[in-house]
Amino acid sequence: MLEFLKSLKDVAPAVGAATAIITAIVALLVFRHTRIANRRRATLDMVMKTLMDSFAQERYGSFKKIIRKDKDPENPFKLASLLDATDQNHTDRELVLHQLNIYEMTSLGIRRKLFDEEFYKRWFHNQFMTDFENSRDFIQGAQARKGSVYCEFAALYSRWEKSGHPVSSPGRIKMALWSLSGKFDKVDQAREWTKAR
Repeated sequence: MLEFLKSLKDVAPAVGAATAIITAIVALLVFRHTRIANRRRATLDMVMKTLMDSFAQERYGSFKKIIRKDKDPENPFKLASLLDATDQNHTDRELVLHQLNIYEMTSLGIRRKLFDEEFYKRWFHNQFMTDFENSRDFIQGAQARKGSVYCEFAALYSRWEKSGHPVSSPGRIKMALWSLSGKFDKVDQAREWTKAR
C-alpha cells in the first residue's frame, strides 16, 4: 500500500494540472451559456416591452400614420420635410425620431451582441425592413447632414436584405436541395414569400 501511495506522488502534479484545465473549461462553458441566456432575456424583455407597453404601441401607431400620410399620393406631405424642426411639425418629427432611434438602439444592441439577432429577426424582420424602406428618404436626408446618424439601422437593414427572413428566405443550399429532390412547390413558395414583403 505504501508503494502505491508513493507512485501516486509522482502523478500528483499531472492530476492537479488536469483538474485545473477541466475546471477552466467548465467555467468557460458556464460563462458562455450565461451570456447566451442573458442575451435572450434582454431581447425578450425588449420585445415584451414593445408589445405590452400601451404608450409604445400608441406611439408606433402614430408613427405608422405619418408613414401612411407620406405614401399617400394625394397628400403633399413628405417625410423628409420633418428633417427641419418647426413649430408645426414638432409632434410628427418627435414621433419619427423616437421610432427610428429605437431601431438604431436595437441595431446597435444586435451588433454589440447585447440582443439575440436570430430571435429579433424572426419576430420583427418584416416590420423592421418595411419601416426602414418607408423612412428611407428621412434617413438619407439625416445621413447627408451627419453620416453617422442611423448608421447601425442602415447596416443591419443591408445585412438582412441580403439574407432575408429565416423562414421565407431558406438560402441557396436549401433551395438547391429542394430542387434536386423535386420539391418545386417549396421553391416556388419561398420565391413568393421573398417578394411578399
